[in-house]
Amino acid sequence: MNKVVAIIPWGDVIEDFLDPIGLTVHQLAQDMSGGWLFGYVEALQQAGWSPLVLAPSSTVRQVERLTHAATGAPIWLVPGYSSQGTASPSRQAIRQWRATPLRAFRQVLRQERCHALLVQDYERPQFDALVALGRSLRVPVFATFQGGDRTLSRVERLIRARSIAEAAGLIIAASAERERVAAAYRRARVANIPNPIDVQEWRPFPPAEARAALGLANDTFVAVTHGRIDIHRKGLDLLLAAWTGPGELVLIGSGQDREQLATMVEGRTGVRWIDTYTNDREFIRRWLSASDVYVSASRIEGMPVAPLEAMACGLPVIGSTAQGLADMLASEGPAVGLLFPSENVAMLAAAIGRLRDDPALRRTLGHHGRELVEQRFSIESVANALDALLHAALDRRLAS
Repeated sequence: MNKVVAIIPWGDVIEDFLDPIGLTVHQLAQDMSGGWLFGYVEALQQAGWSPLVLAPSSTVRQVERLTHAATGAPIWLVPGYSSQGTASPSRQAIRQWRATPLRAFRQVLRQERCHALLVQDYERPQFDALVALGRSLRVPVFATFQGGDRTLSRVERLIRARSIAEAAGLIIAASAERERVAAAYRRARVANIPNPIDVQEWRPFPPAEARAALGLANDTFVAVTHGRIDIHRKGLDLLLAAWTGPGELVLIGSGQDREQLATMVEGRTGVRWIDTYTNDREFIRRWLSASDVYVSASRIEGMPVAPLEAMACGLPVIGSTAQGLADMLASEGPAVGLLFPSENVAMLAAAIGRLRDDPALRRTLGHHGRELVEQRFSIESVANALDALLHAALDRRLAS
């Protein structure tokens, strides 16, 4: 049996995610890979499923099918519009429900004969609409936790508990979020499955070779971070406040706050910003391999993939106690990095200083980080867990 699962990413339209990082839907299909979305695609394919990505788009006028170059998975785009405005939270939630193109979604799901839906984040109105759609099609609906952890409006609270009770499962790797969900939604089915990473592709270059290619001196201490430029969410203001040198802090990425970041880094010595949201994995691998430490100062996270890429390349990670990061860095077994309390600039600076001064500790943490990624976050490990979760739901559906 061809087992088809549709993955529906965040946003009223896919451009809500793509526009801030300067990508189009066609660049998404041709150039993008990795991240939680395509990590899930690869893991599901590994488990024998046929995943597809299904998203509304403000750039199409009719249903359009693209093919993801890296995995061969279909990307279905349906006409949609952004509901963003200045309405009250409850009115905004109603707008988001109405913006969900259920008729077009139904058309694609029936055409592809989907067996399951997998939605990014459950604390949003589109999830409620998709649970209702799944009910009408008799298709189980799952949702992942990628950082959306708060019901924002009164009207959502009236319906969210029922939606979560009807969902076939919530995939939550962050322990604090699992505890919150257990307290808020007693009928939730929760699975602890992390985001996956391709450990065969994400492996380090020889550090000296990487430094030579990037023009870095061998004795320069280098701290690095990469991803979307969202200053508040990613805590980039905190990181810049904590960084005093000596050495070089390298920021790689672009996004909606790029102009503000440009002002913040202007004139700063010891800070290099590479203003691009790149899909070139070799480029990122080279910077990770050339660096001494990876820093994630996020205020808000789900289960971020970027620190996993750093750990796979043998880097020790300094991370805040934001969702997901703590689960990576405080997992059972040998330490793989250093945690600091979220928004505590002094303790972040102290953690950077500690690893700057202790190369042996950096090597030990980086070695254990690579081992942890191989054991828990590999495509194969996540594929097995997702396959078991999806089949259990299908079995329940057949038995009912």
